[in-house]
Amino acid sequence: MEEKKQSGSFLTDLFKWKMEEKELQNQIENYDTLGFFRSARKVATALMIFSAIITLIFAMVGWFSFEIWIDVVLILILAFFVYKGKGWAMIITMIYWTFSKGLQLVNSFSTENFSGGNIIMPVIWWALFMGVFWQAYQVEKARSSTKRFSMIYCRKCGAKIESDSKFCIRCGEKIISDS
Repeated sequence: MEEKKQSGSFLTDLFKWKMEEKELQNQIENYDTLGFFRSARKVATALMIFSAIITLIFAMVGWFSFEIWIDVVLILILAFFVYKGKGWAMIITMIYWTFSKGLQLVNSFSTENFSGGNIIMPVIWWALFMGVFWQAYQVEKARSSTKRFSMIYCRKCGAKIESDSKFCIRCGEKIISDS
């Protein structure tokens, strides 16, 4: 009997750290064409921008001090490089996020308004974001370690095809090797 694997929802997928091999391959093969909520790097970027916006709102309401703008600028700069697929930016983001949430956790024990929510929320935010950051990093690491075939273009229809292909995947034209 064939075992069917049920795909989770977008929200439950956010809490997964390990990416299945099939999904990793899909992320690599469709790197530039995956939709915003299917691409690991795009989801990581969206969460970073969301975090920056929420931080700004909290600063405007008075829950955070306005010195937090430095964090917002840093997050947005890193978000740009994460979107561009830079592995180093993903590593710095994971280090920064761990440091930031760890500091929040330590500070929650010393506040006058001590509550369980002050302890639980940084842990939940850390786990949620780190899972997404880690998946995006896995994709970039796999992309850089995978020897990609050089791309050529079909002479008939102009489609991008791998250099070892014998026929164009779009129009079926036979590929003539230049070598």
